[in-house]
Amino acid sequence: MKPSRWVVGVIGLILLILSVWQIRDAARGLKFVRAQSGGVPLVFVGPADAMDGSRPLVLVAHGFAGSGTVMRGFAYTLAHAGYVTALWDFDGHGANPNPMPADSLSGSLLPDAKAALAEAGRLGLADTRRVAILGHSMGSGVALTFGQTHPETMATIAVSPVGTSVTPELPHNLLLMAGSLEPSFASNAEKRLAEAGGAGGDLANGTGRKLRIIPNVEHISILFSTLAHATALDWLNAIFGTQPGAVPYTDRRIIWFGVGILGTLLAAATSIPRASGASPAVETAPTFGAAPKFGAAPTFGAARPLGWRIGALAGGALAGTLLLWILGLAGLNLSVLMGLRVGGSLILWFALAGLVGLALMGTRLALPSPGELLSGLLIFAALWLGVGLLGGVVWLPWLLIPKRLVLWPLGILLMLPWFLAVGQAIRRANGWGRLCWWLFYSVLLFAAITLAIRLTPELGFLALLLPVFPIVLAFHAIPNAPQKGVWSFALSGVLFVSWLLLAVFPLI
Repeated sequence: MKPSRWVVGVIGLILLILSVWQIRDAARGLKFVRAQSGGVPLVFVGPADAMDGSRPLVLVAHGFAGSGTVMRGFAYTLAHAGYVTALWDFDGHGANPNPMPADSLSGSLLPDAKAALAEAGRLGLADTRRVAILGHSMGSGVALTFGQTHPETMATIAVSPVGTSVTPELPHNLLLMAGSLEPSFASNAEKRLAEAGGAGGDLANGTGRKLRIIPNVEHISILFSTLAHATALDWLNAIFGTQPGAVPYTDRRIIWFGVGILGTLLAAATSIPRASGASPAVETAPTFGAAPKFGAAPTFGAARPLGWRIGALAGGALAGTLLLWILGLAGLNLSVLMGLRVGGSLILWFALAGLVGLALMGTRLALPSPGELLSGLLIFAALWLGVGLLGGVVWLPWLLIPKRLVLWPLGILLMLPWFLAVGQAIRRANGWGRLCWWLFYSVLLFAAITLAIRLTPELGFLALLLPVFPIVLAFHAIPNAPQKGVWSFALSGVLFVSWLLLAVFPLI
């Protein structure tokens, strides 16, 4: 290894260690109490010296395909300010093995919030006579319903609110927040404010109402917005009063998580052995249009003309979307496949698009070399640890519960063709070429899934996750940049992305 690569690798390792240290340091002074009620995993976070039943309780509810983990920015901010917070995974989400109800906005998830309240009281962690609830997206519907069915709730905070109606009387002291980059949810917030009687009111008698548009954030990034965290804290302090021993805190864990990812990618790209795949002697493509001779060595799609490879991936993506639509017209319920809500249809898209893309590529695959297998597994291990496990305290529970883990082999099998097709297309690219390919297949995926949503509206939630897809694909592409093997790219990609999808989407 060249000295310069050693230096970059060491820098990456230092960044990763610094990230872990800073993320762990954010919890200093806080106490975590884990519990379970009816299969609902609960985590209570509060001041280490004041979880004795004396502090107000704030219930914190996540959105669709989220978890209690992704709401920790709000929980940490409030806990450092002296509140006790309750986090949980709704049915079907994260580490909760219970199936997600068919209609999550009808009040069917309300028992999970009640369980958190009851468990906080049973454990004596907070003053359950002084309760507030905060919810994001799907969780905002639970929060708004909870605030109306439990009128003793002193404050309700709805972040990126859904269509759950409110009244001028309930819920008490309603704060609405939405991002400036999520217009449909901002519109919902304005409607809820109008239903509640408009801005103003008196916090002392529970009629306070306020709408805050958080600039330059959308549906996911609003969860990591320090302004959103501060707005929620100011609202609660105005109602409950500043808590004793409150400590100033700004949640920057998502930034340090990014530093950790950068460190992981640098270390992986410079330290994992380079796999070249098949030797040059077996990479020569046949004459254009001619079939390989019987017994000839396998050929690779990277030897095809650039336009051919672009067309094969584009054709596969379009075919995957159209075939998915046709299956829906034929009666297949695309919103509940593979034991997942919405996520199963995305995995099926990868299967259909990949099979068609491989066919259009028109080349045969060689078996993976030992070097490719090793490189692919090492890249996956780096991503699993540095992106997934590190993110397990920042954005989602990464360790799959058994009901999710048993689906992983099927997810790998179905998604493998797409990553093989992409791996063949980009195999010979270097430097800026790899960057251009990443941009191309990211845009291609974005466009194909957008079209799928237009054709099949029940997949609409995927639109909220689309901005994340190019980022995830970049996480995979960077450590693969020095690699030349089709299988190292495909194996690391399918293992990582299939695991990610199974960690995110709700169980049914």
